[in-house]
Amino acid sequence: MKVKFLDKEWDINNPTYKEKRELWKLNSLSWKDGELNQEEYFKLLDKTEEVAGIKPEDYTEKDGKSLSMGEIDLLLQNILLNYLGLSADSKK
Repeated sequence: MKVKFLDKEWDINNPTYKEKRELWKLNSLSWKDGELNQEEYFKLLDKTEEVAGIKPEDYTEKDGKSLSMGEIDLLLQNILLNYLGLSADSKK
């Protein structure tokens, strides 16, 4: 599976049904009464990273520059939305 982010195409693993269900569950647990539970949310991002098969050395832009922590989180959010079928690309 490929995801575009910061003018780069990221080659990531395709999730299994079970992995998608686990990500969906973690996503649901990270929100309570409209408030974000940051600890649960970071568990969700960590699981997304694991499922995607991304390693720390993969976090670089097209030109080789390292991503910031904020950019890494945005990439993982983008991957998560693709996995859950909630991104604009996944709805095409």
